[in-house]
Amino acid sequence: MTLTVGTDRTRDFLGTEPDELSITVADDRFTVDGRGHLEWDCDGFALAHVLVDDRTAEVYVEAAPNDACRTNDNDEARGPWLTPYTVTGQFTGGRPDALEVHLEGQYIKGDGPRGGAFARTDL
Repeated sequence: MTLTVGTDRTRDFLGTEPDELSITVADDRFTVDGRGHLEWDCDGFALAHVLVDDRTAEVYVEAAPNDACRTNDNDEARGPWLTPYTVTGQFTGGRPDALEVHLEGQYIKGDGPRGGAFARTDL
């Protein structure tokens, strides 16, 4: 599984742009395209964990702070920043019945079971 964080970031001062997730599945491969809010321009996303539970695969992506740039003299880097990302992966040993993707972080909003953005597709 690979997570790629885009460089085309947009400052969203009011936090009015939605956090988004979309899932595409083709054969044994899947792609998750999304965008989410990060606190600083230098922050990124990380794969928190991947679970397969009761025939449902769950991928958790979360905001990952970068303390190297979070300084008082770098105030212009403070956001929130709307940042695109892509997760690509492959099912091995058979496909599950469903794929869920969770995006979590301080500035991420959505209707997910833990409060962040959420998407699910039945396979």
